[in-house]
Amino acid sequence: MQLPDSVQERLYHLACSYPLARVQFRLPDACDFYVYVTDASKDYKVISEFGQTDNPELTLEMENSTLSAILDGQLSGRHAFLLGDVQYSGNRELAAALAGLFPANSEEGDR
Repeated sequence: MQLPDSVQERLYHLACSYPLARVQFRLPDACDFYVYVTDASKDYKVISEFGQTDNPELTLEMENSTLSAILDGQLSGRHAFLLGDVQYSGNRELAAALAGLFPANSEEGDR
């Protein structure tokens, strides 16, 4: 699965704090995918693949529409968590860091 460049750029910020992070995304239509973030010699990489990974640090479950709204900037990642539209299990700090990378478009100018 190829994530848009804008999404990959945001995920690069995780590599500093969470090297070798694996985040599993579970979607109801069986289009599960995972993202692997690595800082191999400070050459940051974000790899996304369809399917499931072993031992993810974080598993996120949500509807496709929620994921689309977050990636499109229509819904803040933090707001989606607060609304209960995204359920997670695993590393709470990683979940918070990831949610913080995806503000709604109207929030970006407020930073």
